[in-house]
Amino acid sequence: MALYARSDVMCVAVPVESGGCGKVHSRPVTNGAPSKIFQLDCPGHCEPYLRGDHRPKVLKYQTDPKTGQVVRQERVSDGDKQWSSTPDTTPLTPDEERTNVVRSERGRMQIEMLQALAALRSTGVEVPPEAMWLLERELPAGVLRGTIVCLNGHDVPGGSTFCPQCGVSMAARAALSSSDDRDDEAAEPAVGLGRLHPQTLKKMCRAQKLPDTGSKDELIARLAA
Repeated sequence: MALYARSDVMCVAVPVESGGCGKVHSRPVTNGAPSKIFQLDCPGHCEPYLRGDHRPKVLKYQTDPKTGQVVRQERVSDGDKQWSSTPDTTPLTPDEERTNVVRSERGRMQIEMLQALAALRSTGVEVPPEAMWLLERELPAGVLRGTIVCLNGHDVPGGSTFCPQCGVSMAARAALSSSDDRDDEAAEPAVGLGRLHPQTLKKMCRAQKLPDTGSKDELIARLAA
């Protein structure tokens, strides 16, 4: 049965005198980056020592992280606390434990805020300024103001001037949308055709009953003719 190491364990070596093989077992590295999973396969030597197979069991107390009170006690193997028999039960580092507590609490708060926001919107009640300030701090902008799609197909929070991914102006999106609503489909939008995505150019060609095949330069020349 393999063992799995905590994320901050880079290598392990159990001496022969302690029952190990004496070799150094290291975390795999790919292209200079350590692997997220460190699996130890040394069943006859290092694994029994790290699991504590030949040592008496110890009494372990589980405490509530919020109150510090003991909620459970059990006798477990006196193994190395940095190793586990499954990837899902691999121990967390102290930093990971603190991060989990903070993110869990923040996630619970965000769920409560989303529920309150949905209730306010359903009743038509305006969100108070202090509550909106708190919502803007804790929730993504797209949740509060909705999202629109830029000319290159990226989701952009409502009210943004530029797309945060490609930098295209959202004024161009508005100009293109307004031009689509006009009766004169041949009217040129107030934006340079060279800044548009090829898929957008093809859509404009189809709207004007023009061929939508060819390179970007050919599409631009066809629309500008």
